[in-house]
Amino acid sequence: MSAQEPRRGRRTVDYAPRPPRPPRPPASGSPALAIALGLLALLVVLVAVGAYRLFAPAGSPIILPDFGGMSMDAAQSAASHFGVSLRVVAHHNDEKIAKGDVLGQFPAAGEHVREGRIIDVIVSDGPTLSDVPDLGNLSLRDAQIELGNARLDLGTVTRQKSDLVSEGRILSQNPVALTQAPAGTKVDVTVAQGRPEAYVPNFVGLSVEFSASAAKQAGVSLGPPLWLPIAKNAKPRGVVVAQDPLPGQPMGAGAKVILHVSGGPPPTPTPLPTQAPTEAPIITTPLPVSASPSSSPNPQASPSAEPAARSMRIQVALPALTAAKRVRVALVDAAGSRDLYDQTTKGGFTLQFDVTVTGAGTVQTYIDGVLSTTNGL
Repeated sequence: MSAQEPRRGRRTVDYAPRPPRPPRPPASGSPALAIALGLLALLVVLVAVGAYRLFAPAGSPIILPDFGGMSMDAAQSAASHFGVSLRVVAHHNDEKIAKGDVLGQFPAAGEHVREGRIIDVIVSDGPTLSDVPDLGNLSLRDAQIELGNARLDLGTVTRQKSDLVSEGRILSQNPVALTQAPAGTKVDVTVAQGRPEAYVPNFVGLSVEFSASAAKQAGVSLGPPLWLPIAKNAKPRGVVVAQDPLPGQPMGAGAKVILHVSGGPPPTPTPLPTQAPTEAPIITTPLPVSASPSSSPNPQASPSAEPAARSMRIQVALPALTAAKRVRVALVDAAGSRDLYDQTTKGGFTLQFDVTVTGAGTVQTYIDGVLSTTNGL
């Protein structure tokens, strides 16, 4: 075989150059990936544990008791027995729950909770307090208005005799004034059964002695009289010419009337009449009037002479009235008409006047402007 001939059974292959291979991705078991996945798993576990501790029940389930109406000490003790604790979240006034007691709770009584739970409670500050007003010397009607404004009520009313406070006025109260009491508290009062509310009589024109008697009958107190100096044309000595307070004014408890009494005119040499006065009979009528003349007309006087003037002392008994009314007593004679007495009163006492009557005269009594009686002199 020639050297030029190829060997049998062998093939010749021409190899072309191969392209470069792309880099292989890292294997799944790379240490970096394993670390990342481990950290992520740890984070998930931590979050789950925290959420569990935050939201999961703390202990065994219990039925929550009712703390309402308990004092805080008693409620704390009961809560500790059930394995829960209390937390005060608010205070409120309440008319029925005493101050310091539990007014409400959350969760409510009867709910299922876990031991260790914190229970929110509201504590009562007690009823709303009101200032007790001073009812002294007020009428019952005015006292009720004052109590209503203070959100209080009128309680028991008792009566007690008093010589200082007018009838129907309040003597004392309980609770006392200027203290505090829960709204709606009943205030008990004591009302005076004292002298009726009086008005100042008219003493002008009366003698100081008769004024003292009239004041006693009217339930009015007189102060020491103020004697005026002797003066020309003055009223006779002992006659009341002015007073303070004025007639018709209401009399307060303990008030007194001061009388201004005339000291009289200067003495004159005029002799007293020699003729002895003759007494006229006392007039008896439904409203009795009595007169005792100090002088009488001359029986020898001619019919054409001027009417004779007589000095008389008359008495007028005023009827007792159920309510204070204006009472006026007038003297009518030949000289005209003049008022002897004019004031608001309940009557029930006797008046006395020293008057001069010219000719025939009558005494007329008016009650609230209506003629009641007429009596001749």
